[in-house]
Amino acid sequence: WITLWPSTIPYSHLGIFGIFLNYLVENHHKWVCYGFWISWLIHIVEAFYGVKLCQSKGITDPAIQFQWFIQTLLFGYASFGLLVSYKPSAKKHY
Repeated sequence: WITLWPSTIPYSHLGIFGIFLNYLVENHHKWVCYGFWISWLIHIVEAFYGVKLCQSKGITDPAIQFQWFIQTLLFGYASFGLLVSYKPSAKKHY
């Protein structure tokens, strides 16, 4: 938000954090923009890798894979970490 519409942020209502954000916007806006777009790129790569990880862990339903994709795209490692730690139950052979 601060990258695309910095004038809409109520800096004065955010206390010390608002002062810091205003400083970043006024003095380092280019770097804030770079960070914004790089973080989106990382989320996109994570989301695609999440789909590949789903396949390798036996999650083959495309609807579930899509849900993992969207969730990882929006929440990043908070979602990706859950998928990484998922241990599918071993199939029993009789």
